[in-house]
Amino acid sequence: MRQTIRITAILLLNTLVILLVFELLARAILWRSPAGQSTTPPGFGFSAGGYGDLLPNLDTVEKLMPTRPYHLQTNSAGLRNSEEVRDDAFRILVVGDSFVYGMYVHNRETFPARLEEQLNGRLETRVQVLNAGVPGYTIADEMDYLNEKGLALKPDLVILGFYTNDIFDFYPIMREYFSRPVMLGFAPPTARPPSALQVFLRDNLALYNLWRRLRGEYQEAQIEAEINRVTPTVPGLHRTYQDLTFLKPDAPEFAGEWQAYEDALRETLALLAERGIPAAMVAWPDLSQMPTDGGLPDAPQRMLAHVTAETGTLFLDLLPVYRAAGDITSLYLMYYDPDAPVDPNAPDAAVLRYSGDGHPSAYGHQVAAQAMAELLIQNGLVPR
Repeated sequence: MRQTIRITAILLLNTLVILLVFELLARAILWRSPAGQSTTPPGFGFSAGGYGDLLPNLDTVEKLMPTRPYHLQTNSAGLRNSEEVRDDAFRILVVGDSFVYGMYVHNRETFPARLEEQLNGRLETRVQVLNAGVPGYTIADEMDYLNEKGLALKPDLVILGFYTNDIFDFYPIMREYFSRPVMLGFAPPTARPPSALQVFLRDNLALYNLWRRLRGEYQEAQIEAEINRVTPTVPGLHRTYQDLTFLKPDAPEFAGEWQAYEDALRETLALLAERGIPAAMVAWPDLSQMPTDGGLPDAPQRMLAHVTAETGTLFLDLLPVYRAAGDITSLYLMYYDPDAPVDPNAPDAAVLRYSGDGHPSAYGHQVAAQAMAELLIQNGLVPR
């Protein structure tokens, strides 16, 4: 019995010594107590609560693309707005994907922010434009958002944003990974305050903090792997996008995606009409549509023009607006590489020498906001 107790005591002592050595190494190499230090602000994320689908109260610099950091702010409602929702303003709610959200541009440079600036500079009535854009959303997600959250904001006007991949987003594998339920599945559970023991361990033990960091990195890697597994593992996904959206819109194999988009759009417009909320729509072109010679066809815009005309919805097609306002390098986050290889037989050969990111630049957002402000005022959808 004494021998067993002695062996157990030696094992416990050795374990404590090993832990102490690792604790000292961790303290010396990578850690100091976070007690009294400011914590790293949270970054982009999703929220199942609030009026928006983004984490509330963010104020951080996002570095998803290290060469294009941008200032991201959300208000307490989880909308990408720098100020809180106002009760003393004509309220415009803009829903859409990353083009509405404003990927890689600062809060003040996004389409909704610039639209608010334009309207308030020209109208006597105070206007607030709420940015409910979420990267990856399409019309089905936007309709769900309006039903669950957006309409509770009691908007005076709703603007639906469209980008040409919104139809392609109904392609099965895209729905599997980027639908709203999947996105909100990444939303963190409601945070509970740490216990006294957790606070003590966080403030005093390097090994505990190392474990927390490794767990956080593992969770982030899981999310990144889920996002990155779509394009790299699906051969020809970009060509499928081109065929479905521009080159073969009438092909039988793509009829389901086009019909699904149109049905959801009509249902969303009907929902707003039933609530007595005016609607408008703005469509951003793919940069491959920009060249007048050799650009991809405008099948998506023609479909939207047909549906909005039938439903009496104000529609802004930015393709002619963009063509008149500038070129690809000024309107998109792209640069021209004269040495880039070009396949002359590719359907988008006219833009293959452009590299970068196909989202609008700050100037592209400004051009879109100016055109939409003019259209809203001309058609009496905002009070003077």
